[in-house]
Amino acid sequence: MEILVEEKEGYHTVTPVGELDIYTVPLFRKVILKVEGDLKKGVILDLSQMSFVDSSGIGALIETYQKITSKNGEIVFILDNPRIMKIFKLVKLDRVFKIFPNLGQALQSIGVSRGYIDEEFFSDIT
Repeated sequence: MEILVEEKEGYHTVTPVGELDIYTVPLFRKVILKVEGDLKKGVILDLSQMSFVDSSGIGALIETYQKITSKNGEIVFILDNPRIMKIFKLVKLDRVFKIFPNLGQALQSIGVSRGYIDEEFFSDIT
């Protein structure tokens, strides 16, 4: 698993690439711990490049949600994989997490639009 992290306007975008399972959760937790320590406004958890999640991965996502919100940070999720969304719906995380199908809508929901030079971020919401 690879995890990409980018920070803009006080929001960290964390993008796990590949599978979030019992073997990769420890790395994910280390990254989240660092992001949590640098937390300014919030986290955008981009799951669009995640191909699989197991119960330990779901637990790590819930733990991340709890950590960020307990520090009054905002957290939104990007998820466009129907298989993973089905799991989220099964455990009712779609009722707890703010989930958006793309980065543009996630950014719009938290009011971040200025300061992004790359117009491609917003091309999917026009």
